Amino acid sequence: MTELYQLGIHALSGLIAPRKISVLELTDALIARCSALDELTCAFITPMFGTAREMARARDAELANGQLRGPLHGIPIGLKDAIDVAEIQTRLCGTYTPEFHAEVWQSLDAAGAVLMGKLHCASYCLGAPGTGDSIPFARHPVDPACTPGASSSGSAVALATGLVPAALGTDTGGSIRIPAAFCGIVGLKPTNGLLSRDGVFPLAPSLDQVGPMARSSRDCAILLDAMTPRSAPYAVELTVRLDGLRVGYVSHFDTEAGATAEHIKAVEDALAVLKSLGAVVEEVTLPPLQNFTDCFLSLMLSEAYSLHAKSVAHDTTMPLNTRARLQAGATIDPADVTRARARVGHLIHAVDTMWERVDLLVSGVVPGDPPRIDTIDPLAYMHAPMLAVPANLVGTPAVSVPCGVSKVGLPMGFQILAPCLGDGMVLRVAHAYETATSQTGHPLYPAT
Repeated sequence: MTELYQLGIHALSGLIAPRKISVLELTDALIARCSALDELTCAFITPMFGTAREMARARDAELANGQLRGPLHGIPIGLKDAIDVAEIQTRLCGTYTPEFHAEVWQSLDAAGAVLMGKLHCASYCLGAPGTGDSIPFARHPVDPACTPGASSSGSAVALATGLVPAALGTDTGGSIRIPAAFCGIVGLKPTNGLLSRDGVFPLAPSLDQVGPMARSSRDCAILLDAMTPRSAPYAVELTVRLDGLRVGYVSHFDTEAGATAEHIKAVEDALAVLKSLGAVVEEVTLPPLQNFTDCFLSLMLSEAYSLHAKSVAHDTTMPLNTRARLQAGATIDPADVTRARARVGHLIHAVDTMWERVDLLVSGVVPGDPPRIDTIDPLAYMHAPMLAVPANLVGTPAVSVPCGVSKVGLPMGFQILAPCLGDGMVLRVAHAYETATSQTGHPLYPAT
C-alpha cells in the first residue's frame, strides 16, 4: 500500500481536489513522519507544524465551500531558510526576523500551499558542513557521513526522505542542482530573473536565483506555474517524445571536472535514453570549464564579501567553513573582477552561438559521489572546475535530474540546459526522460 509521504504533488492533488483525502489528514501524516525522522535527517531548522495544521484546516474549509485554488491547493511545502516568512526568524543566513513574506512564498500561499516550515541551508548560503557547526547540518538520506550538498541541503533531504512533496531552494552556483544530484531528486535553477528574489537572503545578487525542488519534473513545473503565471502552463507542455530535438553533449566539461568513469557513463546512458525518444545527440565544444569557473569565483566571492564583510568581522556564530569562504572574497583584486565581467560577455556569446546549432546542452552536475563531511576542505572548490556554474554565469535555465545510483548506492544526476526562458523545454525533456526510465514521483530513500 502506498503511503501518503511517498506521493508527489501531482498525485496528491488528484486526491485532495475530489476530497478523497483531507488536507489535514495529509499534513498530519507528514508531521508524524517529520517527527519520527527528525534526528536522522535534521532537514528542518524551524518546523512550523502548528501553523501547517491551521493552514490545512483553512484549505479544507475552502474545499468544503467549493473553492479550489489549483493543483497546489493543500500541498505541504518546505522553504529553504534563506526565503523569508514574516515573523519567523531566519537562523542560518544571519539572524533576523523579517516583517514580510518573500514574494515567491506569497505566490505559493495564494496558490493554496501549506507551509510546513523552514529547511536547513548552508550558513549564509555559502558554507559547507563542518564538525564544529553550532546547528546540526542536514544529513544525506543514504549515508549520513556524506554531504547532502550545499546550500539547499534541507530541501533536498526533506524531499528524498518523504518529509515534504515540494520545496524551494536557491541557487547561486549550483546550490539547488548539487543537492538534487547528491540526494536523488529534481531541482531547477530557472532563467536568471524569472522568479522574484524579493525577500530572499542575498549571497551574490547578480547570480542568486530561487527555484523549485521536487521528486519529479512535473511537480517542479507545477511549482513554477504558481510562481510565474503564464497563458500556457509549464505542466501542460510536458510530453514523452523528443522527436527532432537537438541535444549537445558537452563531454569535455565532465572530463575537465575530473568526473569518474561511473558518472560519465551515467550521463551517456541518459543521453542514450533521450536519443531513443527521438532526440538527435551530438558532442559539442564550449570554452574550457575553468574559464567559466574563474569568472564565476571572481564575481561571486567579491560580491559576497562586499555584502557580508561586517558579518565576517562581527558574527561570532558564523561557522569556520563559512568564514573561510567569505574571507576569500577579500583577496580578489578589483582589476580581476573587471576582467571577469568582460570575459563573461565572451562566454555568453559562445553559448548563444551554440544555440544556433542545438536546442539543449547536457553535462554532469557533479563529478562523483558526495564526499564525506569529515574530508571537506571549505576552499577546495576554488581550485577545480565546477560543472554547475556555467548556467548561473550565462543565465540559462538548468535542471538536475536523477539518473541512477553509483556502485556504492549513492544517487547520480545529470543536468539539462536550454536558452534563456527555455525553462519549459528543460522540464519537458526531464519529464520525458523520467517517464521512460520510471525514475520519478516517490522518495528514493524512505528512511525509517
